[in-house]
Amino acid sequence: MPWLKPRHPLYQYSSTLTLIKMKLIKTITILLLMAGCQPSLCTTSAPAVEEKQPDYALLRTELEEVYDVDQSIRNIHWDSFPSPEASKVHSMKMMAVDSVNQTKVFPIIEQYGWLPKSKVGEKAASAMFYVVQHSSLETIEKYLPQMEALAKQGEASATDAARMRDRLLMFQGKKQIYGTQAASWVRPEGGQVIWPIEDVENVNKRRKEIGFTTTVEENAKQLGAKYDPNEQLPKKNNDTPQ
Repeated sequence: MPWLKPRHPLYQYSSTLTLIKMKLIKTITILLLMAGCQPSLCTTSAPAVEEKQPDYALLRTELEEVYDVDQSIRNIHWDSFPSPEASKVHSMKMMAVDSVNQTKVFPIIEQYGWLPKSKVGEKAASAMFYVVQHSSLETIEKYLPQMEALAKQGEASATDAARMRDRLLMFQGKKQIYGTQAASWVRPEGGQVIWPIEDVENVNKRRKEIGFTTTVEENAKQLGAKYDPNEQLPKKNNDTPQ
């Protein structure tokens, strides 16, 4: 719009409209203040819903209890069972415990996401890891990205995330990265064997970089598993958890 001189009719009309608007705003402001609310808050839109923050203390207690249950059922020596049947019975008990723990932990992760260890503590964070680690391929695929993202921020265990990544690869029938996983279906004769490793020549370097303090050879001894760096992937069979 071209510049208008002060005495131009259009300029005077525009000035009159501006004064009217200012008076209306002033009048509305006074009325709102008399009504007991601030103009910035009194709107016709629906009030904002305040997001509920997690009760970290309560979640910590719940998860620590789950941790104790998960670990107590596994605090056994598999060689102590008198027969394969007895070992299988105990395995079924573990699966039952795992199912119960999953009903407690999965809803927490669904509602709040993977909880940072700075909020719930190391033990509770480990509980989330163990329950997901002891679940299915589909569940690990779903939650592992969340754990890995927090691990990069220092809010989840990097070594636990590496264990879960190895476990996922094993369940997918692929070679693992860090040599953390052993299985009884690697060889036809059975027995615990370290799952085959990708780029095995550099596995101990990768383990050290991610935070492990042991070599793959030492890990095999701790797991009571046989280790062959040239181990090949087993053929798929009914015993493989695909």
